[in-house]
Amino acid sequence: MASRSVSPGGALLRASRVFSIPAPLQRSAVEMSSTGGYTSDTSTLPHPIHMSITTPQSSLAKGDWGLKRPLPLRSTTKSSTPVLRIQKMDTFEHITEFGSAADHTLSLQKFLEMGIPLTTPQLKESTQSHLDSRARSVFEDAIDTTGTGEGTGSTEIDARWKFSGPWLAGQTQGEFNEYVQKEVRRRKQGFHEYLRGACSVALAKERREQRASSEGADELELNPQAEVTDEQLKDYVKSLRQDWTELYRHIRTFLDLPPASSVNAPTEIFNAMFENISTSLEKDSTVSTSPYRDSGPPKTHPSAGLAYSRTNSTLFNHPVFGPQSSKSPVQARIISPKGALHGSTNLGVGGFVTGTPFNDESFRVSSTRGRGRGAMPAPMVPGLVNIEPDKVGGSKVYVQPKSATVNPQGSVILRVVSAETGAVDVKEGNTDHYKHPPPPALSTGVRVSPRGLSRTLRRDGAGSRDFGLSN
Repeated sequence: MASRSVSPGGALLRASRVFSIPAPLQRSAVEMSSTGGYTSDTSTLPHPIHMSITTPQSSLAKGDWGLKRPLPLRSTTKSSTPVLRIQKMDTFEHITEFGSAADHTLSLQKFLEMGIPLTTPQLKESTQSHLDSRARSVFEDAIDTTGTGEGTGSTEIDARWKFSGPWLAGQTQGEFNEYVQKEVRRRKQGFHEYLRGACSVALAKERREQRASSEGADELELNPQAEVTDEQLKDYVKSLRQDWTELYRHIRTFLDLPPASSVNAPTEIFNAMFENISTSLEKDSTVSTSPYRDSGPPKTHPSAGLAYSRTNSTLFNHPVFGPQSSKSPVQARIISPKGALHGSTNLGVGGFVTGTPFNDESFRVSSTRGRGRGAMPAPMVPGLVNIEPDKVGGSKVYVQPKSATVNPQGSVILRVVSAETGAVDVKEGNTDHYKHPPPPALSTGVRVSPRGLSRTLRRDGAGSRDFGLSN
């Protein structure tokens, strides 16, 4: 059977990347566990791997999704969120395999409605020491960069989020050996030339110091453009073997490796307790200032395309009560109480799973309510310890999202705090018990003038005499 001819315009559109569906991302490998955890192929993935496709209502009624063939109406028109992901465009049976993409699409919509800013990962306490450990926005100019060219400072190069080399601290022994055998070994000659250039820079620096100290030195000896001999290079390599910090810096620069956390950070903190501040600051200068030194650099941009706001300092203006001190709270579902099998409490906030707020009295099991032998401590939040089967839809609690972070595995780490009581009352409309300040008392005076009926407003007890207008 002869194939159907395609017009030149149709062939151009088929070959164009603008009108084609991109290839799906690689599915994240499931970590092996000794407990034998169960995983499902139909469960929601931590991040989407297929592109979501939607169509207008006029085309949806016809089954037209802009694909090779129309999709069946029975399975596409009954959903309230007609968003699909194409798994295979054309199978061996000439069928288009598709599925619903409402899970990630609605999660993105809820995330944008909550207005959560994306920040850098929080550093571990053992590596914070005297460095600034506050979470910063991923869009700050100091860290939202990939440049390594001339004019870029060493701090900006260290704090960038994109590197060509792997994060060695996150590799297994087999992955590290494979990287050394396939990537590092073949670049041995290039590293030799790099060390020759580094030796030339070190010798030029030493000659400049000699020129500053001795004015009558030989000009040939102080020439910074002198070629590095093999003997000088050999001595420089021997000096690097004695200085591991400088050698590691050269290896990182040549292979473009991400920074790693300080191994001796607990020792540095212990020594800083008994030494002066200047000595501790000198030790901290060897620790990387990158916000990704503990968790590793992200695979894509740290925002992952979820949000583009830099801060959470926005003002919520209520239509009745005016500007509020906090944003509107979000109702979270208690999906696993503390009395469950794994013993930890998890909350579901806008399609994302997070833990309870850290060091928050509202989410802590109070030991003062259940005094006496045999008395069980009562939680301050209902449904936090045990499942409440009488609650329709499960137990819920109001929280206030603060920030979020995307880890290198693609999971969203959400940080929430307990919502204020006043914000919850405004959200639910329970504001009758709040006392509003009384408005100023006004009286209406009506008088008839030759021009017609006019109405004037004046304060009670205030007349022309009170304003000094009488004779």
